[in-house]
Amino acid sequence: MELWMIVKKSLIMNLVVVPFERSLYNSVFPSIASKRGVTVPSYDEAIYNGSLLFLNSHPSIGTPFKLPQNAKYIAGYHINKDVSPLPKNLQILMDNAKDGVIYFSMGSNLLSSDMSETMRDSLLKIFSELKQTIIWKFEADLPNVPSNVHLVKWAPQASILSHPNLKLFITHGGQLSTTEAIHFGVPVVGIPVMADQHVNMRSVEIKGFGLVVTLAEDMAPRVKIAIEEILENPSYMQKAKEVSGMFHDRILPPGKELVHWVEYVVRTRGASHLRSPALGVPLYQKLYLDFIIVLITILYLLKNKIEVQLLVPRNQKCWRTKMWGAFGFYNMLHPTSNFCPR
Repeated sequence: MELWMIVKKSLIMNLVVVPFERSLYNSVFPSIASKRGVTVPSYDEAIYNGSLLFLNSHPSIGTPFKLPQNAKYIAGYHINKDVSPLPKNLQILMDNAKDGVIYFSMGSNLLSSDMSETMRDSLLKIFSELKQTIIWKFEADLPNVPSNVHLVKWAPQASILSHPNLKLFITHGGQLSTTEAIHFGVPVVGIPVMADQHVNMRSVEIKGFGLVVTLAEDMAPRVKIAIEEILENPSYMQKAKEVSGMFHDRILPPGKELVHWVEYVVRTRGASHLRSPALGVPLYQKLYLDFIIVLITILYLLKNKIEVQLLVPRNQKCWRTKMWGAFGFYNMLHPTSNFCPR
C-alpha cells in the first residue's frame, strides 16, 4: 500500500501538478518581471531556489512531515484574534437556540444552491427532524423551509464557529474550513467533494473529532446518523477541544510568525543557511548510483571467486578443508568427510 501511494503521488506530480504549475508560471511571472526590467529564472530553477516555504497546515491538522528548516507551518494565519461580532439577527438566533446550533456550509466555491432538488429536499427533511437550530449557507431563496432551518446567502463563518452555542459544523472539508473548525474546537461532519477535502476529512476522522459522509444523492440518512452520533457522544467535542489546544500551543501566533520569517529572510539576504543540504548533493548520489556500483562490483568479485573454487581439483579441496579444519571453524560448517576420499 505504501509503495502504491508513492508511485501514485509521483505520477500525479509529474503528469498533472508539475505541467500545470510550469504552464501557470510561464504565463504569469515573466510578463510581470519584464515590466520591472527583471528576467525570471526558468520554472525548474525557481522551484529549487525558494528562500522560504510557508505551509498552510499544522501537525495537529494533518501529517507531521519531515521538513527542512526553511519550511514553516502557518495554518490559522488568516483568522483574526478578535473575531468580528455576529450580525444582530444571527446573534439573537444563536443566543436563543436552547438545543444548540448546527452550521452547514459547502464553502465559497461549491454552492449549496447547485444541489439537485432531490438532495436539497432530503437534507431539509432530516434537518426538520432535529431539535437543533440549523444555519445553512444557501445562495438562493427557498419556499417551505422548516422552522428550525435558517438560510443565509453569506455567513460570517469565524463568528459562527466561535459562538459557544455551536454544537457541530457540517463542511465540505476545505483546508480553510478545516483549519477554522480546529481553531475554534468544533467537531465536524465532512462531505468532501474533491482534491484535498478527502485528505482533510480522513485526517479529521482518524483524529477522532469528526465523521465523513460520502457525497451522494441519497446521503441524507447517513448525514443524520453522523449528526446524531456526534451530538450524543461527547468524545467528539472533547477531542475537538484537545486538538484545538495543540493547534494553539505555539511560540508565536501564526500571523506573527509569518511576518517574522519574511523579515528574517530579508535581513539574512535569502536565509541560504536554512536551505536543505540535499540541494547540493550530486544527482548520482541522490540516485545512489555510487552505492549501486560498489554493490555490483562486490557481487561480481564474489561470483568470480565462487567459480574459481568450483574449478579447484578435488584433492586440493581436501587439503584446504583439512587446513581450515585445524582451526575448527571450516569443519564445523563443512565436515571433511563430505570432500575428502576415504
